[in-house]
Amino acid sequence: MTPPTNSLERALKLLEMVAHRPGGCTNSELSHKLGIPTSSCSYVLARLTRERYLSRGPNGRYTIGLKTLILSHAALRRIGFRPFAEPVLYRLVEETRLAANIGVLEGGRVLLVDRVESPDSMSAAVQLPRELRDIGIDLPAHTTGLGKVLLAGYDRAQVLKIVEDQGLARQTARTITSAGDLFSELEFVRERGYATVKDEHYVGFWSIAAPILDVEGVTRAAVSLTGSPDQLVWRDPDALSVRLAEAARDISRSMRLR
Repeated sequence: MTPPTNSLERALKLLEMVAHRPGGCTNSELSHKLGIPTSSCSYVLARLTRERYLSRGPNGRYTIGLKTLILSHAALRRIGFRPFAEPVLYRLVEETRLAANIGVLEGGRVLLVDRVESPDSMSAAVQLPRELRDIGIDLPAHTTGLGKVLLAGYDRAQVLKIVEDQGLARQTARTITSAGDLFSELEFVRERGYATVKDEHYVGFWSIAAPILDVEGVTRAAVSLTGSPDQLVWRDPDALSVRLAEAARDISRSMRLR
């Protein structure tokens, strides 16, 4: 990582790092990771804490502050379709007992903007890791069902630019790591209208995703179902894809009426 050179860059990097660490970070951990002096890191942390973007616990660890909720809610309001998408997500969860998610492509990565947990989420067999279920988390596009659907809505040049910027990092043994394989996969997604992922981002979790389209038929977001391959609903993938396609159409139709 190239060390940030000014206070603004340092503040933004610090916020990102703390946001991705549920247990928080210490000054020394952050300064080491960023490659900046602890005194400089302390200066920025103190101001972020004073403005309530960070919170410092009695153990000296910094966690994300509640004031960031103001920014996150404003960003989610901009997306605009969450209020009428959520009833559809709840319906999907009730019908399938899988978790339902909505994502958009932001900066070449998938931003999770809404999620309804599975009623079986407390079961150890189907418990998703935290980094796959927090609203606001961003994930690689090439390893997720949401990402494949969103990338399939782009042309070849746009996808290639994202690959050049983001890379195709390997997450598991089944991760797509070549541009050629990714383009072939995206063509397959376009042909059948949905994407599937089996152990490509995290071993033991599958997903299926479909596009949410605007009035001009352009992919604006994606909806997915995720869960453990042990759940019975995966035994009939055709029926599952039909349910998901219906849900995606319902959300897309609501967008057009709006």
